Amino acid sequence: MNSPLPAKSPLCAAESLAPWADSLELAALVSREDGRILEVNRAFARKFGHAAALLAGRIFTDFLHPEDARDWADVTPRLSRPPFHVAREHRWQTAQGWRWIAWEETAIRGEDGTSRAVRAIGRDVTKHRLAEEHYRKLAQAIEQAPVSIAITTPGGTPQYVNSRYTEVTGYTLEEIFERQIPLLREGHSSEAAYRRFCAVVAAGSKWAGELRSRRKDGGENWEFVQVSPIRDHLDQIAYLLCLREDISERKAMEERLRQAQKMESLGNLAGGIAHDFNNIISIIRGFTELALSLHSGDEHLTRYLQAVHAAALRAASLVGQIRAFSMKTEVTYRAVQLNAIVRELSGLIHETFPRGIDLRLELDDTLDSFAADPDQIRQVLLNLCVNARDAMPDGGSLIVVTGRVPGRQVATLGLDPTLDYALLRVVDTGVGMTPEVRARIFEPFFSTKQDSGGTGLGLATVYGNVRNHQGAVDVQSEPGKGASFNVYLPLRARGEERSAAVIESPGSHGIPRGDERILVVEDELPIQEMLGVVLGQAGYQVESVMNGAEAIERILRADTQIDLMILDLNMPRVGGIDVIRVLRRRWPDLPVLVISGNLNATATAELEELKQRDILAKPFELAEFGSVLRRMLDERRKPVAGA
Repeated sequence: MNSPLPAKSPLCAAESLAPWADSLELAALVSREDGRILEVNRAFARKFGHAAALLAGRIFTDFLHPEDARDWADVTPRLSRPPFHVAREHRWQTAQGWRWIAWEETAIRGEDGTSRAVRAIGRDVTKHRLAEEHYRKLAQAIEQAPVSIAITTPGGTPQYVNSRYTEVTGYTLEEIFERQIPLLREGHSSEAAYRRFCAVVAAGSKWAGELRSRRKDGGENWEFVQVSPIRDHLDQIAYLLCLREDISERKAMEERLRQAQKMESLGNLAGGIAHDFNNIISIIRGFTELALSLHSGDEHLTRYLQAVHAAALRAASLVGQIRAFSMKTEVTYRAVQLNAIVRELSGLIHETFPRGIDLRLELDDTLDSFAADPDQIRQVLLNLCVNARDAMPDGGSLIVVTGRVPGRQVATLGLDPTLDYALLRVVDTGVGMTPEVRARIFEPFFSTKQDSGGTGLGLATVYGNVRNHQGAVDVQSEPGKGASFNVYLPLRARGEERSAAVIESPGSHGIPRGDERILVVEDELPIQEMLGVVLGQAGYQVESVMNGAEAIERILRADTQIDLMILDLNMPRVGGIDVIRVLRRRWPDLPVLVISGNLNATATAELEELKQRDILAKPFELAEFGSVLRRMLDERRKPVAGA
C-alpha cells in the first residue's frame, strides 16, 4: 500500500496516514520532528516525481526553496505548542519545477503529550499566488499611473478612483464616494454634449475626447478622456473605465503656437502694408518738399503744404511702429545696460505719471551689459509702463524688475534652452484683463482705450521689438488682479554686436548740384517722376526704368554710360538684389544707392554679402537724399563706367 518502513521504526496507527489517504488528490505525508519522511501518499509521490518507497527516510525540507528555509525553520517550533497546528505556503522543487504549496500541518502526540510525528496535507497554490502577484502589480500600476483612472457604474456612480485622480481634482476619496460625485459628467461643455457621450457608451462603444474639467479649488484642467465599457460574463456592461490624462500644458503650448502663427500672419500683413504706405508717404513728402522749395510767396499755400508735410511725418512715424510690430525693422546692436535704461526712464515716469502711481524698482545689480538695440529696448519699457499707467486710472503700484533667467526655465516660450536671458518685468496693480483681451493685446490696432485716444500700436510695437531681438513676451493677468509683463531678451555677448547701414534723415534742405549720369530703377511711377524732377533741376542727367529686368537689360548694353544707380529693392519680375549681382559682375565699383520701404533682416544680410553699404529708408527727405547722392559721387575714384 504505502512505502515500507524500516524495521527499527515501526509506526503506530496514530502515526500513519489513514487508509483513504491514497485516494486524495492532495499531497499527504507523515514525518518525524526532525523532518525525516516516514510515509507519503500517491499524490505526494506524483507531485515530487519520486517513488513512494524512495521518499521514505529523506529529509522533507530537502525539497524546500533555499530562500524559504529560514522562514520554515522559524515557524516549525509552533507545532510543539497549542494548538499544535501550522498553516504555511512556500516554494518546493516538484516534478513540474518550483511550485507554491500550502501545507496544513498537525503534530501527532503520544499519550504522554509529547510530539511523536507531524502529519501534513499539501495543496498546490501556484496559480493562486501568481494571480495574487498579478493583481498586486496591477493595483500598484493603477495607483501609481500618471493618468487619472476611475471606474463607475454605467450610470456614473463612482466605484474606484486612483491616487492621481484625487491629486488632479483635489477631492478626497471620502468626498467622492460619500457625495457620489458624478465623475463622468465633469468637463462636458453642455448637457447636450453629455447626452451624446452617454449614448455612445450605452451602445457599448468607446468614447474619447478633450474636456475642460474644474478642480475642487475652482481651477481648470484640460484633459484627454477615454471611457470604455467593462463587460461581465453575460456580455452585459457592468462598469465603465475612465482614463483622464492632464493635457493642460500641451493645450497651453498649442495656444501659444496658434497665437504665434496669428501674430506672424499679422506681421507679414503689417509689413506689406508698411511697404506700400512708405511708397505713398515718399510720394507725398517728396512732392510736398518740392512744392515748398518753389517759394511761391503765397503764405496760405505754404501753410497748407507744411501741414501736409507734417501729416506725412506723422504717418511715417505710424508706419515705423507698424514695421516694428511686423519685425521688419533692423536691430542696431550695441552694448546695453538694462538697469541704466530703467533708471533713466524712471525719472521721466516720476515727472509725467500721476502722483497716485507709486513706482518701485527691483533691479539685479549683477546683470551685465549685453548686445541689444537701446532705442528699441527703451521703447519696450516705455510702452509697457504707459500701458500699466492706463490700467490704473485711480492709482496703484508700478513695479519694474530686472534679472537673469536660464533659458531652460522659459523654453516653453520657444526660447533657446542653452542661452541665458535678461528679464524685464513690468507689474501693475490695475484692472487686469480677461482671457479674451489677453489673447489679442499684441495685435496691431487692437485697443481697449479707443475713447481715450489709444492707437493699439503700443503693445504691438513691444511685441515686434522683442521678437526682433529673438526674445519673448509672457503675460499673466486676471480681471481685478493687475498684470505682469515678462520680457526675455537673449544675453548676447558684446562680440555679437552689429549695426545696420541705414542712413537717417536729419531734415536739412537743398539738393547739391551735379552733372553726372544717373539710372533710377523704381517701379512706383510717381516716385520715379519725383526723383527725375528734383535731380534734373539739380543738373543731373537722369534715365529711369520701371523694374529690375529693364535695369539689367540697360546695364548689359554696350553703350550704357552711368555714374550712379538709384535702386528700389522690391520690384516685380526681377528684384533689386539680383540687379546688384549683375551690376557687380560688370561694374564692381559703380556706386549704388538702395532705397527701400521694407528693409528686413534677410535683405540686409544679402546686401552685406554684396558689400552694399549705402541704403536710404523710405520715406526720406529730398535734402538728405541729395546729400547722400553727392557724397557717393564725390567718393568715386575710378573713371566713369562705360566711358
